[in-house]
Amino acid sequence: MNHGIFITGTDTGVGKTLVTAALALHFKKQGLSVGVMKPIETGVSPSREAQSDAARLRAIIESDEPLGAIRPYAFELPVAPLAAAQKEGQAINLETIKKIYRLLSSRYDFMVVEGVGGVRVPITPKIGVTDLIRLLRLPVVVVGRSGLGGINHALLTIEALQRSRIPILALVLNQTESARSAVARLQQRTTLEILRKQAGVPVLGPLPYEPGIPGRFRPAVQHLARSAAIKKLAQLVKRAERRSR
Repeated sequence: MNHGIFITGTDTGVGKTLVTAALALHFKKQGLSVGVMKPIETGVSPSREAQSDAARLRAIIESDEPLGAIRPYAFELPVAPLAAAQKEGQAINLETIKKIYRLLSSRYDFMVVEGVGGVRVPITPKIGVTDLIRLLRLPVVVVGRSGLGGINHALLTIEALQRSRIPILALVLNQTESARSAVARLQQRTTLEILRKQAGVPVLGPLPYEPGIPGRFRPAVQHLARSAAIKKLAQLVKRAERRSR
């Protein structure tokens, strides 16, 4: 395959890392050599490095790559990348990310790259996540919420990507909260129904609610990697790879 996919989200906290890890693990279990990357991460605590998104991705596929390659830019403040970099007196260089991505992608059959925040999140005063996606020349999987608010966020994200002429392989809906009430279940069902009609891309899920994350990240990813939604996502990725050859 020797290509990759970029996992973005409609917002922060929608399950990008979970989907990235599950897809990477699924491909690895199919016998592919898989590389992972989270080029930029904020909210990284030096005392809890193992709980960072990049460290979890590295651990889930048992990668030997140094964390600095998987995640070239790490910032302690849990704010947008532009603000975090400015507070620490740094500047994020997309060419640096591109060089490291190319180096990693040359070593693996397939790369799974996780973004930071949503597609309009600024990385520098003039450059955002959309520019990073275009630079890496990767198709996108969008992860969104299956509950209330998920429709608007998903459609806006898809519209922004389409305006930038970035191919979207699928929208993956994730249950970020347990749907305990009849109203919550109705919200999830109608969100899925409307997006399947209006998104204009394949809509997968909703993924099952996984309680206790990050404490049980590994078993949650292992369970998700075997799910019908991730299997279908993997099929869509492979189909796109064949068309691009």
